[in-house]
Amino acid sequence: MESILGFRYGELCGIVEDAGGKKYSAKQLWSWLYKKSVTDFALMSDLPADLRSYLSSRFSTIPLKVETSQKSSDGTVKLLLKLYDSNFIECVIIPEKERLTLCVSSQAGCRFNCAFCATGKAGFKRNLSASEIVGQVLTASDFLCKKITNIVYMGMGEPFDNYDEVIKSADIISDDSGLAVGKRKITISTFGHIDGLKRYTEEDIRYKLAISLHNPFDSERDLIMPANRKYSLKELFPVLKSYAKKSNRKVVFEYILMKGVNDTEKHASELIRLLRTLPSKLNLIRFHRGSENDRFRPLTEESSVRFYNYFRGEDFPVVFRTSRGEDIAAACGQLSAERLSEVMN
Repeated sequence: MESILGFRYGELCGIVEDAGGKKYSAKQLWSWLYKKSVTDFALMSDLPADLRSYLSSRFSTIPLKVETSQKSSDGTVKLLLKLYDSNFIECVIIPEKERLTLCVSSQAGCRFNCAFCATGKAGFKRNLSASEIVGQVLTASDFLCKKITNIVYMGMGEPFDNYDEVIKSADIISDDSGLAVGKRKITISTFGHIDGLKRYTEEDIRYKLAISLHNPFDSERDLIMPANRKYSLKELFPVLKSYAKKSNRKVVFEYILMKGVNDTEKHASELIRLLRTLPSKLNLIRFHRGSENDRFRPLTEESSVRFYNYFRGEDFPVVFRTSRGEDIAAACGQLSAERLSEVMN
């Protein structure tokens, strides 16, 4: 059965009214699901019995199953989740002083096979539904018994390759009457899927945008990110300029530093040239080895600082993004949804 978690509030009102219910019953249902985290229709005591019966006969509220969990020495928690069709995905809970960030997946696997990323190695299985993305938030919140405050679409998959379901899930997660994660606290990350970015700009979607850049030269980016052959930087940056102008927001660029691949002064100079063309922020990220990846190496601390110093005096902010969860393969580029042999709490 279709999951009840895959509908925006307006759509849920239509379902309730079609069943003969009142609009306020839809508000009660929404509250049960997203404020009280109750997904059993039988427990929704203020809903009419006939409405509960109707909903239970037509819609599922089966939560995602936590197959295994791991906790990092830095407090990061990785959940391996089993989907209804026995596919697996991972999401990552990142605790910080004043917020609790959840890194969600948008696909089971990934079709774009970036050379430095573990997710694409097992191939693409399928897109996730909006209900499965929202389900990650409910499952993670229930697992820790804490409210998720920030969402990043930086888990398994390319979000703009699953555009409709990703945007729908973000709309549900950000609805003020439910989970109420603010739009400015939701970030959607893409390698530069131009078709999706054009829609995102035209539809004036107001979630934060991040671009996984990782190399400023098309010829070199082609080798580590095969999708660049279709969505080149030459075509990407005019689209990003249009987005920045319409949204009046900065574009955040993610840049994983890899020894001998993208860490020279030449790379920094070209990055500066590109990022000067629009309102930008640059996040530098340490490379994290995947279980099957011996091709790439992280920079030493000295080399990382040297690369950072190339950007001194630039108008756009440049920061090192703190690495979290590397010891449990939960850091950037490490998610692969491999079944673990034991549960670690």
